Amino acid sequence: MQQFLSHGLRAGLLTNASAAEVSDTTGDAMKNCSRLPTLLLLCMLSFITTITTYAQDENSEIKYGNDAYKKGDYKNAEKYYRKALEENNSNVTAKFNLGNALVKQNNIAEAIQYYTQLAEANSDDAFKSKALYNKGITMIRAQKLPEAIEAFKQSLLLNPEDNETRENLQKALTELQKRQQNQPRPQQQQKKPDPKKQQNKMPNRDVMEQKFEELKDKEKQLQKLLQRKSTGQQPDKDW
Repeated sequence: MQQFLSHGLRAGLLTNASAAEVSDTTGDAMKNCSRLPTLLLLCMLSFITTITTYAQDENSEIKYGNDAYKKGDYKNAEKYYRKALEENNSNVTAKFNLGNALVKQNNIAEAIQYYTQLAEANSDDAFKSKALYNKGITMIRAQKLPEAIEAFKQSLLLNPEDNETRENLQKALTELQKRQQNQPRPQQQQKKPDPKKQQNKMPNRDVMEQKFEELKDKEKQLQKLLQRKSTGQQPDKDW
């Protein structure tokens, strides 16, 4: 069983918090982290900020959502992020954090949809890399290793310096290989012979009789040759 040295989901927070203020939330995030049944993730939230200025209402909704998220109140966090999206459906931070809140509530399918949309629609490689990373982590939660591997690969291509993504990719590849090796090989079922094909393969009776007669003739000729040799007679030449 592979232990993924991941810090779990990467959350994008649209706030004016300083780096020190953000890092203080790490301990709470660790407490709220859930363990996977087969692949354990060491969870630590990596917060990102954005310099984009949104409308005051959007900013407030996201701030309330972030506060709820840090407290582990993911249901309310989801509500505020959705309100922010009602104000502006293209708000990437609201979508990103909504995906994280959905994962925390085990709403895996919808979360993956948001991460996929963000990775496809966003032009910023750093942001796309984080969305793909979260998609990979979420795919692992869904026990979809091949899809997780693909997401990690794409994330690493966009951010080759990300060692955690690289480690998770390697561990996912190793885990997939182990599972494939442990899978029982399907036994090949012996096909019953087709009576029609078998019948077609059987020689015709007339042909068999003809071959039998030919064998008898050859045997007679051989007997004659042997008899002539024993009596010293020369065999007739076949002109």
